[in-house]
Amino acid sequence: MNNMSEKTIGEIIENEVRKQQLNITEFADDINCKRNNVYDIFKRNNIDIQLLARISKVLNRNFFQDLAERPDLVGLEINENEKENNNRKAVSQFLDVMPRVLNKLDMESNITFTKLNDAPDVPLPDVGFPGYGITFTIGERLYDKAKGAFGKLMEVKTLKTEDGILVDIWTNILRGTVMIDLKLDYKTEDEWYKTIKFVKENCLQYVKLPIV
Repeated sequence: MNNMSEKTIGEIIENEVRKQQLNITEFADDINCKRNNVYDIFKRNNIDIQLLARISKVLNRNFFQDLAERPDLVGLEINENEKENNNRKAVSQFLDVMPRVLNKLDMESNITFTKLNDAPDVPLPDVGFPGYGITFTIGERLYDKAKGAFGKLMEVKTLKTEDGILVDIWTNILRGTVMIDLKLDYKTEDEWYKTIKFVKENCLQYVKLPIV
């Protein structure tokens, strides 16, 4: 149960960091930001989805659930931006159900979040299963997010599930790597199960991971 004295999402994050007795510098490194920015995060009443996803992962706490249960944590802005609110709910659902989905499919539940993009003109997916070459882009397809930014370096082949879910298979022409990307929107556990099952049975055969 959340402490009702906590008025912002930043305060809840700060309390969790203090509770876990984490070193601020190490925490900053883990979420890929500078130490001073951590203190700024503690003061925020709103926060970027990708950053909150990384914080959730590092602290092993689904802060999206806090936002879903208590929209007052981010004041009125969350109500004024329906798209952002829906994206938060979608990520909360994803983090909650995906470990069980992967377990049912006998797949490793190693979920990682993309680091901050040092090249903002190059679009990146937000979440991934690195061992399988599967990525997810919050609220939209990477195909739409990219808007031709990759030029002729990338080719995209799109498959469709029985439920109409689009699965994009990206081929890097220069490197010869092949990855899979899906839109991360709100789905029930059963819907995610059917989607990932389709990917496992029909798409993983195309994946070619980069040589490390």
